[in-house]
Amino acid sequence: MPKYPSIVSRAPTRAAARSLRLAVPVAVMIGCIALLQAHVPLPDVQELREILSTLSPWQWGGSLLATCISFGALGRYDTVAHRHLRTGLDGPKARRAGIVAIALSQTLGFGLVTGAFARWRMLKGLRPLRAAQLTGMVAVTFLIALAGICGAALMISPAPVSNIWLGGAILSATLLMIGTMAIVPLVRIGRMTLRWPSVTAITALGFWALIDVIAAGTALWLLLPESVDLSLAALLPAYFLALGVAILSSAPGGAGAFELALCAMLPAQITTEVIAAIVAFRLVYYILPAIVAGLCLAWPTLAWLAVGGTDATSAAATDPEALQGSAMRPASHLPQNRPTAESAVIQQNGGHIHAFGLNQVALLDSPQASIALFGTVSGHLTEALPGLKSHARLRNAVACLYKCSARDAVDCRRARWRVLRIAQEAVLCPISFNETGSNRRQLRRKLRQAEKACVRVLAADQSADQDVLTEKMAQVDAAWQSAHGGAKGTTMGRFQPEYLAQQRVFIAWHDNRMVGFVSFHATPKEWCLDLIRLLSDAPDGTSHALIRAALSDAAEAAVPRLSLAAVPDHRFAKRLDPGLRRFKTAFAPKWEDRYVAAPSFLQMAIALAELLRLVHHPAPLPHWPTQNEQADGSNNFPRQGETPAVPADNKSIRHKLERRSA
Repeated sequence: MPKYPSIVSRAPTRAAARSLRLAVPVAVMIGCIALLQAHVPLPDVQELREILSTLSPWQWGGSLLATCISFGALGRYDTVAHRHLRTGLDGPKARRAGIVAIALSQTLGFGLVTGAFARWRMLKGLRPLRAAQLTGMVAVTFLIALAGICGAALMISPAPVSNIWLGGAILSATLLMIGTMAIVPLVRIGRMTLRWPSVTAITALGFWALIDVIAAGTALWLLLPESVDLSLAALLPAYFLALGVAILSSAPGGAGAFELALCAMLPAQITTEVIAAIVAFRLVYYILPAIVAGLCLAWPTLAWLAVGGTDATSAAATDPEALQGSAMRPASHLPQNRPTAESAVIQQNGGHIHAFGLNQVALLDSPQASIALFGTVSGHLTEALPGLKSHARLRNAVACLYKCSARDAVDCRRARWRVLRIAQEAVLCPISFNETGSNRRQLRRKLRQAEKACVRVLAADQSADQDVLTEKMAQVDAAWQSAHGGAKGTTMGRFQPEYLAQQRVFIAWHDNRMVGFVSFHATPKEWCLDLIRLLSDAPDGTSHALIRAALSDAAEAAVPRLSLAAVPDHRFAKRLDPGLRRFKTAFAPKWEDRYVAAPSFLQMAIALAELLRLVHHPAPLPHWPTQNEQADGSNNFPRQGETPAVPADNKSIRHKLERRSA
């Protein structure tokens, strides 16, 4: 009796499965060739030689040129894949490795194995698992792009290939899949998280796939003998579909499956001359690139001779960030004297401080966009814009500047970015603020109502029991979310005790019961309203009393500016929340325009759509490390980093956090 019967019994099963996977593509190839031979007269060697001898040198040269264009596009495919997987190897070396891998895998078959091996062999430092991921991504995304191309081709191609209904169904399914990938960019399967390519990456992949298949189809068309009357417009759609069938068959070079599919779609045109042209096409597009790729695989130096210079110079030339001193810093590096207090929202939305030379921005990197919030943290915006654009491009994302000032908008226009006004920010001067004047009579009425109802507003650090205070604030927040359908996020804060510990918090009490609270991002130069939470039965005027108390404390601290945050101000703004604007208008603030900017209107549309998704479907709140975790020396924030320093005037909340972490 074997010592490990389960292992022994599984071994033959695994070997049989492996043999079956290798045998099926070969069996498919043999079966397709047999079917092809039964329906189409195949030329013998002598006849094939005679037909090919009639091809002129320009036909061979033109086909070879089209083949080079096709493989050049395929190399760009690997560039996009490397950026998506963030390997840092997205330069000329990656393109050449991709060309070698595809040239081998399309001829030998078993693409995942041969393609992964070629990429691993050609790129030093690329792990085998990462090479397999690259190969899998290239294969899957190419099939998605090819499906869309085939669907469109079926709809617009001439007879007999055209099929509007089938083409429409294929194209609709492809667009639906792409839309789903954009709406749900992350998919969790057990412990593994799968990240779909961004819209920018999909667009780039689709473009290069279109160039590739058109060039490859043209290479075949150029090799047709003069006696064959088949236009390029008629051949290309049939070629696209036959290529898809060949890829799905997994046969070496798609042999048999490609020819059989092409014959099925062009039955009247398939003759001995066309079969001979396909053989010539395989020599030019499959055999010759495979031979060159095999030599490059044996001697990788051959592949690098195509581009001069050392690896270091190539990397520097293709990585603009290397020239601009790009660096990422955790959100805890936000300076206390930053120009915009609201930048502290990156402590909760997964953002970070990104330096482009001496210029820093509060940057949020999402699956679709790299969004700089509220202008620069330090330095000059005009110097940061090129770095921001390059950073986004290296992530297959779009660049965007969100809620910037009018001055920043002018700088963006000078840099030829597209600018659109989207909001207005309500700004007050606490030092000179008072309730007098006809434009604040609504505020006076609300404050009288709150005073008549005996509403008391206290700063959070004036409460004795901080644990009870935090629990009651959580209850108010839960009740508010229940009444309003949840809390938005990303560009707006959400309730989190550690997050509020960084802010100025004011609480409203009525009959010894907490009925609401507000919080402010605070710097010496500015306070900015973040959270406002009220119970549904809070007395009228409670929110106005909370803001008025904050204005008084800000005046005592000699803070020159207090922002009530922004409200939408665009064509559809009136439909969003007119009550929010009315509430802020009661304080008669100064309204300052806020803008969104991007290198193009298309990038702006993608970024705004991504922001809309992130605001309404924010990621789970980040883990906020305790002081014991901070003692380990980690400085990444908030995902793996230290909690920023708590302001000295929020000693009570800081004390609560210390006790909680202890």
